[in-house]
Amino acid sequence: MKEKFVLLITFLIFGLNTSFAQKSKTIEKLEFENYELKVIFFDPYENLVSENPEFKNLDSLKQGEIWNEYLLNNVIYDFQLIQKKKIVKHYILRGNSSKDIYPKDLTRNNVYLLDIVNHKKNTNFYRLSDYSKMINKTIDKFSFYGTLFENMELLKDNDGKLGKNLFGRFRLKIPYSTIQNNVMTLIGFDLFGEIETEWIANNTEEFKNSFFDYQEKVDQYFKIERIKKTYVRTYDQNGEIQNEYPRLNTDEDIKSYIGKMNRIGDVVSLPFFKSTDKVILIEKDSLYSKYKVETKNNKPIDKYLENIVVLKNSDGEIENITATLLIHGSSIDRGDYVERENYIAYFKTFKDLRLPYKILFSPLTDKQFEKPRIEIELDYLFHRK
Repeated sequence: MKEKFVLLITFLIFGLNTSFAQKSKTIEKLEFENYELKVIFFDPYENLVSENPEFKNLDSLKQGEIWNEYLLNNVIYDFQLIQKKKIVKHYILRGNSSKDIYPKDLTRNNVYLLDIVNHKKNTNFYRLSDYSKMINKTIDKFSFYGTLFENMELLKDNDGKLGKNLFGRFRLKIPYSTIQNNVMTLIGFDLFGEIETEWIANNTEEFKNSFFDYQEKVDQYFKIERIKKTYVRTYDQNGEIQNEYPRLNTDEDIKSYIGKMNRIGDVVSLPFFKSTDKVILIEKDSLYSKYKVETKNNKPIDKYLENIVVLKNSDGEIENITATLLIHGSSIDRGDYVERENYIAYFKTFKDLRLPYKILFSPLTDKQFEKPRIEIELDYLFHRK
């Protein structure tokens, strides 16, 4: 039985290059502007049982593991965009294989992605392996969570209920109206506007550089919230603070910024470096080692930071990162321009990883940061997986 279970899990993840006729049904047809939208639902339970008849004979614990793996590795909905009676694009909702499904904290199970793919004949859009190279964008920002779907045949008598006890535990049901609203909003942005960059999934594997160990250690946590206290200051002729403008804001999860650092605040709060970025030792004594960083096609960093230097202590921990900050602006008189300031991020240990706790910006003439124009104090809330 154990061997069959392992084989079944392997099959669900890798497919074993075996082809099955997918069980699907059309659940809705819509018309808007000069488009039609046809929504196809690939019932995960019906397909799982069809492909793997042994599933029904397993105990509930093993069924739960297999069900979770199936959801994370398969397509659930295909929203087909039709124009002049021809399919032109697919908006494919599928599981996110890089995520985990949590048995207790049900609200963590927002584990779905939406692939935007142009249509091509003779392509099986139920199989990610068939259309993966055709993906235009992948969206990973959704506000719904759960591991059952209202349209499942298994839930046809479950109207009005939040979910159902299945495969060893209670599972939340995702209403189709919730999925429809989320996907239709994105379709509208895709066709008639622009999808926010922060909603688009990036390849976070590129942003793993072992020299900056915080980039790997953040994966130990489900999420890390960040609290930022920012002080913008002006000084009088004697160097005393003349005006100070404080503000407080929070970031829901610093992990969500990996590879998506589009604003200057995102980059300076926690720079993420690519595996292709190089560090070169330039100075060393018994207490500290100093390195310069040479980036390679790291667009967020290259846009906002240059002359990057990292100071590590004798234990190999980051003490600070200094750089020249690039502030981009535009005006009628000057056109597009870039101004430069000094930047430093001080690190200390939070839990089991080093993160910035204070960031300073100062004019280029203030190399010792005696009169910082901006000071940012940082704290964090850690949520374990």
